[in-house]
Amino acid sequence: MIRVERLVKVYGGAERPSVDGISFQVGAGEVFAFLGPNGAGKSTTAKVLTTLMKPTSGRATVAGHDVVKDSRKVRESIGYVAQSTGIDYFMTGRENLTLIGHLYHLKGNHLTERVDTMLAYFGLSDVADQMVSAYSGGMQRKLDIATALLHQPKVLFLDEPTLGLDAQSRIDLWDYVRKLNTDLGVTVFLTTHYLDEADKLAHRVGIIDQGVLQAVGTPSELKDMLKGDSIALTFEGDAKARALPLLTAAPFAKEVLDEEEGIRVYVDNGGETVAELISLLAREDIRIQAVTLARPTLDDVFIKFTGRSMDKVEEKVRPWWAQWAGDNWEQAQAQGDWKGNKWMNADGTPKDKESFEAWTQSQGDPEAPAEASGFSGNGRAHASDDVEDDVSEANRDETKKDEAKKDAPAGNTGWAGNEWVNPDGSPKDPEAMAKWLKETASKGSK
Repeated sequence: MIRVERLVKVYGGAERPSVDGISFQVGAGEVFAFLGPNGAGKSTTAKVLTTLMKPTSGRATVAGHDVVKDSRKVRESIGYVAQSTGIDYFMTGRENLTLIGHLYHLKGNHLTERVDTMLAYFGLSDVADQMVSAYSGGMQRKLDIATALLHQPKVLFLDEPTLGLDAQSRIDLWDYVRKLNTDLGVTVFLTTHYLDEADKLAHRVGIIDQGVLQAVGTPSELKDMLKGDSIALTFEGDAKARALPLLTAAPFAKEVLDEEEGIRVYVDNGGETVAELISLLAREDIRIQAVTLARPTLDDVFIKFTGRSMDKVEEKVRPWWAQWAGDNWEQAQAQGDWKGNKWMNADGTPKDKESFEAWTQSQGDPEAPAEASGFSGNGRAHASDDVEDDVSEANRDETKKDEAKKDAPAGNTGWAGNEWVNPDGSPKDPEAMAKWLKETASKGSK
């Protein structure tokens, strides 16, 4: 169903390829997991396979169609769920599915039936007419996947589908992926950095790191490559440096890895070897801080091929309002509040006071938060209705600054931390904020 041959992708100005000559195949009806840390090349590979990005060199086909020469045919055959959601938080679940259905050229009763089928399939029928901003993270992700299945694709691409979900929501979503794979026969290409997700969900796993495909096989096959148990040791002081040559030369050691936090030794039988290993180090007065014995895991496989653990992967998740706001969220976080964008100066005052006031008044609610760009630079801004007409321009400037200071909490010169927004910039009532923004957007479009 998917065939990749010597695929290379180099971004302009990059020192090394994001994807470096990888080759693999995915069979029809298979769940294939691409396992690797952030920046490994997983998403880049998915974007190439979904025609969102052209490869630098190499070749790839999906459902029998070349991703470059037959990109339209590929897009007709696939569904794609990216890390950043494609759903609209200010529409209902049914509206989202209907909109995407029209983009797939579905019409009339067929579209209505597909929307109802997807809502029922993912258990969203009861909340179909509620605004998506009120959905839980798991419900939002299920709706996201539902939009990708409307046109009944042969292949479904899921890029980090459970990123940021709680444990129960992740397990629930796994069940849905298994179900659509077995019931609907959909081939699933899954990118993930969760070891348990790849282990429990995928028929086969490809381990990728720094753009290089390190190994491919079933979870059992990959673990069997280690042929034994692993003993992880941490040490006090400089004991690690003295222990490494001893363990490397030990007859019971099949393989020894020098890790950042200690040493990992692979042996045939961990239960029988631990005592011998501890005695060996004790004779040399090498103090062990901790010992962990375990059967091989996918993390052990990853360590074997990369020299580092997948457990160290950092999960970076932005809440939905941050994803919606886009780059301004990152800027706002870096500044500590919402000030300093196209609407606001760094001190929290409007850059163009008259335009800002005029816009605020046009919304029909002088106390409503300013739209700015996404959620950035807003919070609350007063219109000039409460300022007497005969006040001079200079006095009006001072009045507005005083009002801004009065509204802002102590120690905060921006617009975060008021009746609309928490001190960290997140909405206090996301649903109410979403409704207000939707109404604002509707007014602006008329």
